[in-house]
Amino acid sequence: MTITPAAHKKAIETARKNAEALAQKAIETRVALVGAIGEAVEELAALDSAREAAVDAIRTAHENAIEGGWTAKELAAMGYTAPKKRKNTSGKAARGGASKDATETTVVADAAAPREGDQPPSADGQISSEREPEHSYS
Repeated sequence: MTITPAAHKKAIETARKNAEALAQKAIETRVALVGAIGEAVEELAALDSAREAAVDAIRTAHENAIEGGWTAKELAAMGYTAPKKRKNTSGKAARGGASKDATETTVVADAAAPREGDQPPSADGQISSEREPEHSYS
């Protein structure tokens, strides 16, 4: 049995198309994997933005509490400390660095919650009588 030149050419074209289809499928699979990274990066950016908003809300509430008569020591005694000031990252962002270095993030995870062992305020907003106030209110 002899293969004709036309049949041979068709077999080569078919083999080429099959190889290209397999390669295309492999590329699409790899592209989808990179797409998942892009989605995760975007999700992290959204979470970072929400976290910054929450830190700003804590900072504002802390400042308002101080303006309303609380001292920083009193608030700290209840477990509420002001978030640390943010480091200036505007130069980094201007250079295209969208993500923050782990050392530049603000640590405030427990700033809004009382620490273990702290006395909760009573119903009237005063510190429990088990703890001596640091300042006289007279």
